[in-house]
Amino acid sequence: MNRENQKIKYFEAFRYQWISKKIKEYKMYSTESLKDEIRILLADIIENKSEIKETKLAYIVLFFLDTSLYTKSYKYMLYAADESLYINKPLNIRYWVPDFVKKDASIIREKLVQNKTKIPDLSEAEIEEGIRFVLKGYEGIIAVLWKKAVEKVLCNDIFKNKDIREIPYILVGEYMGELRKVEIQERNRKIES
Repeated sequence: MNRENQKIKYFEAFRYQWISKKIKEYKMYSTESLKDEIRILLADIIENKSEIKETKLAYIVLFFLDTSLYTKSYKYMLYAADESLYINKPLNIRYWVPDFVKKDASIIREKLVQNKTKIPDLSEAEIEEGIRFVLKGYEGIIAVLWKKAVEKVLCNDIFKNKDIREIPYILVGEYMGELRKVEIQERNRKIES
């Protein structure tokens, strides 16, 4: 087996083991900072509603940004849009940086460095590649946290405000890539006037 294949197999095994452990822990992760970002995202739209009279909030999206894995900013984009989603300018954009991802990135680095014996002469670039590979596996965990946070904000907080009449579609996925619809508990609920 050549070195590249050996490295990929090692990264895959490491990610599987790491993410399996994290899936058990994710229930302990706080969604407060994400809920705060969602509230601000929607509050800004409500506040600016007079400027955008014709606009209807149709989508709220959490985008995974692969570039943030390269820049080590570990950002996720929260994006509010009308029916056109990508075509027009978004209604609002916010960024969320989960504390645990940044912390875990440094722990992953330590583990990869400690395990250099499994892949001899693992270079700094290969360690960075391994960190990105493992953190890419967090998308499922982030999607679950997104669902929990958005349900709490939309179904509990925002519907007290009469400026938002219907729950928008909730999506998650790669920026300018494939998106998945997130089913939330009260998707079809409308506020009575």
